[in-house]
Amino acid sequence: MPGEDEVNFERVTKVYREETGRKTLSALEVDFYDKLAAYLRRLGEGAQREAQKDPNAPKAILLQDELRKVRKKRDQIFTYRERKLALLASSRASGAEAEVPNLPTHERALFDGMVALLRKAREGAFGGSPFGTEPAPAPSAAAREAPAFKPLGDTARIVPPEETRKSAAAPGIKDHVVVHVLEDLPPFAGIDTTYDLRKEDVVTLPKTIAQVLVNRGKARIVAMRESP
Repeated sequence: MPGEDEVNFERVTKVYREETGRKTLSALEVDFYDKLAAYLRRLGEGAQREAQKDPNAPKAILLQDELRKVRKKRDQIFTYRERKLALLASSRASGAEAEVPNLPTHERALFDGMVALLRKAREGAFGGSPFGTEPAPAPSAAAREAPAFKPLGDTARIVPPEETRKSAAAPGIKDHVVVHVLEDLPPFAGIDTTYDLRKEDVVTLPKTIAQVLVNRGKARIVAMRESP
């Protein structure tokens, strides 16, 4: 229906009732909050013009009342949706299938950020890889010096992609193999290192982690020639 996505007092009230009346998220267009902000600006400008003419005039009072109600409903809509997004993000971060409807741009960024943060928190708490439960062997001193990895000190950090693209450590490290990464991977934690691997990276990994990635089609083992 033409104009069904127009943001006005009736539309804001409808969205408010949907969000307060059910546990699931209603689908909203990507520019919903932009249109809502534009609507509030128009209301504010209109209320100001009428107040300058006569602050006690019925039209000025009605516009001020509408502006106040829309602002309150906007805040409540976002609060309710924020809580629902947090529950969906928790489900998605745990690996469950979480159906997410069409979201406004601002909420999509919020949802993706929460999922990434929760996944990182889980990996840090579990101390393992998101690709499997196999424990990785403790890295040797030579492995800790490999340019693709940074040890976690008091403050953990993710190795940036440009560092992971440096030359891989020399092959032959015990319990490690050289792999070619076939696609971008989300950051995951090792024993004392967080890995941030990107497509086409060639890096040295513990055999256990490397095998999990190979089994899942995320990487391939690189056959290295023996030195003469």
